[in-house]
Amino acid sequence: MQEKADIELVELARQGDKDAFDILTRRYGEMARLLSLRLVSREDLAEELAQQALLQAYLSLGSLRNPSRFRSWLYGIVLNVCRSHLRDCKIDFFSLEAILEGLYFFPTPFSSLVLTPEKVAEERELHQTVIDVINTLPSRDRDATLLYYYAQLSLQEIAAVQGISPGAVKVRLHRARQRLKERLLLDHPEIIPPEKRRPTMVRVTIADVIKVEPKEGQELPYDNYVVALYDEAGRRLLPIWIGPAEGESIAIGLSDLTFPRPLTHRFYSSLLHGINARVERISVVALKRTTFYAVVKMHCGKKTCEIDARPSDAIALAVLNDVPIFVAEEVLEVAGTSIPKNIKGLPNRKGLEKIVKGMEERFRQNQALAAKITKQYQEISQEEKTRRNEEFVTTLFGN
Repeated sequence: MQEKADIELVELARQGDKDAFDILTRRYGEMARLLSLRLVSREDLAEELAQQALLQAYLSLGSLRNPSRFRSWLYGIVLNVCRSHLRDCKIDFFSLEAILEGLYFFPTPFSSLVLTPEKVAEERELHQTVIDVINTLPSRDRDATLLYYYAQLSLQEIAAVQGISPGAVKVRLHRARQRLKERLLLDHPEIIPPEKRRPTMVRVTIADVIKVEPKEGQELPYDNYVVALYDEAGRRLLPIWIGPAEGESIAIGLSDLTFPRPLTHRFYSSLLHGINARVERISVVALKRTTFYAVVKMHCGKKTCEIDARPSDAIALAVLNDVPIFVAEEVLEVAGTSIPKNIKGLPNRKGLEKIVKGMEERFRQNQALAAKITKQYQEISQEEKTRRNEEFVTTLFGN
């Protein structure tokens, strides 16, 4: 009988075979005692609570829906028995918040805070939701999760209980966290409060880049540019004011315009490629007062990171690396402009064409000026060049 599986022993115990349940007791009695000891920290009390849990398990065998999960079911009974004892002592119990590394869960069920009946009911429902998801994990991962996050056993203690190494326990806990994240976020997004939820992102394209011309009699301290992002599905435009350098970088990326030497954003992009870093996407995630905030998602080897950025720089990188651009729905709602229904077709990008033509003309003028200066310098005698260099050094060092 010792070799029989849990499911067989449970069925026999249900039929009145006390020897079968005695084997289950010997198989998991030490586990129950360790769980209790971890929670109450007293040998005599832990032994008593473990015995209460085993007795309760024997009397409740008929309610066990899945006999193959006897062990995790027994864990739950031990935890409940210990909690009943701890409730009067007002001892803080470990929260499952760490399981999802920052996602919101219920407050500690035995804290000294005064809770309303509605809050208690809400926390119990949320607690049951988490337990239900934990019970969907493979048995080994489920057991490690309960032992670590509920019973607060150390990695070494769990390793001893499960007969594996502490490293293997870490692997099981990591795997369990990943699966819990996926299941909870997919099936129960309500467990995350609004302030911690990821915003709904809308994919956009660049409608145009426009150089803002000053009105008659108006003087601007520097050239102003606007990049207009286009939500095709929602027929909305989001204008973002940017600087001249960023505006021209975006224009260069959207056109066939090239230069003999790399400009700033092209240089940054080449740096990323040089260290095997890849830009995956950029997102305009927030608008605070009058300032937009963006994030650049990147991969470097096996590492993934999100870098805070100005939207102008982020959009320039997106264009140069041919990656998608997203905007948070709430940003579009606040700062976006709806396109009238009578306007058909796609943006014509006339502003972009004008910027490119201006840059081409300025580049030709700069080339002509550079050629003139070079020719003049070549016509100067060597003595004059030496004199000018010495004069420059004297001026630089103040001698």
